[in-house]
Amino acid sequence: MWARKSWAARARQVLEVVRRVAGMPDYEAHVAHLRRCHPERALPSAREFYEEYVRARYADGPTRCC
Repeated sequence: MWARKSWAARARQVLEVVRRVAGMPDYEAHVAHLRRCHPERALPSAREFYEEYVRARYADGPTRCC
């Protein structure tokens, strides 16, 4: 199965794994969730989504002492 995938598909898959390991949110999954569970809400742009993630992640200030 791995050999049949295009390089672009492999790159997307690797990037998805790296984002999950790094704790980055998945914009496409969030949009799918909003469409499925909250169709009345406006969809944020990718930039708005990541800005909100960073704001929420670091809202309490630094998470480390140094």
